Amino acid sequence: MRTQRILIHVIATTIMLTLLWNHRAAADTLGDYQPTVVRQAQWALQRGNHDHALALLTQRGAELRRWRAEAQGNGLICQAWFQKGDYVRAEQACDLAVRAAGEPNGQYLYNRAVMRLLLGRIDEAVADLKRVATMNSSVVALNADFSVAGR
Repeated sequence: MRTQRILIHVIATTIMLTLLWNHRAAADTLGDYQPTVVRQAQWALQRGNHDHALALLTQRGAELRRWRAEAQGNGLICQAWFQKGDYVRAEQACDLAVRAAGEPNGQYLYNRAVMRLLLGRIDEAVADLKRVATMNSSVVALNADFSVAGR
């Protein structure tokens, strides 16, 4: 009888350890990994130092590709050019971010739409805004953007 109990405990412990070992951890993660250069560029933008952010990101294309952070990097480049007032370069960087994301990303599409509105490319901006609206119908700011675009 005693041996049976010990055997049951050993089997139960083994099964439990196997399940825990093979089960994917459901811990609260910090999100996607961000390369150091992306974090540094974000900090520079938060402090209003867009030139430093641009210098960091434009020299590290290979690192961004290696960490699959091209979309993040181009999104930050878009933000930096926007802060500098160069909407043409900002729109180009936003376009690269949309392409690098692979799947539709509402934030990058929205940023590109805003840049296109600022450049007077209304039809392209409205197309982007409609794509964003189909992705997330709860976006309140889109109504104001459509009214600015005259649509």
